[in-house]
Amino acid sequence: MLKLLDNVASHGGTILAEPPKRKYQFHSGQHTSLDLGLQGNLWRFGLTGMARNLLDHMSAEHDLDGQLRATQKELAEHFGCSQPKVSKALGELFSHHFAWKVRRGVLQVNPTYAYRWGSKKHHSLMTKLGAKALREHTIVIPDQGRQS
Repeated sequence: MLKLLDNVASHGGTILAEPPKRKYQFHSGQHTSLDLGLQGNLWRFGLTGMARNLLDHMSAEHDLDGQLRATQKELAEHFGCSQPKVSKALGELFSHHFAWKVRRGVLQVNPTYAYRWGSKKHHSLMTKLGAKALREHTIVIPDQGRQS
């Protein structure tokens, strides 16, 4: 510290009381901004704890195509529960169109839930999936018109 002060005294400069601010850092190094309308109304879907855990996992772990590559058995092992419990939770998510099955071991996360509307990732995934697939998997918030 003394060397630093001597250096400032001899060469001039500024002493800052605060260290320089760093950019905001994300735990994983990546950031996905979820749709706030859906996030704020997620309680209206009445999802079970397992379905909500699975939805959070799918939102965080999907690839660039918005797909999670995992079988029900692998998901059950990951969450430490039974395969029927995962199957029931997936059924809830499928019925509300948060996700759908592409093929065995591949689940598609709905881009309307996973990404902020209009973001580059959202637009890219919407284009890849096509209008027909998105019409078939529209997320409708239950009791949207009811005010609390």
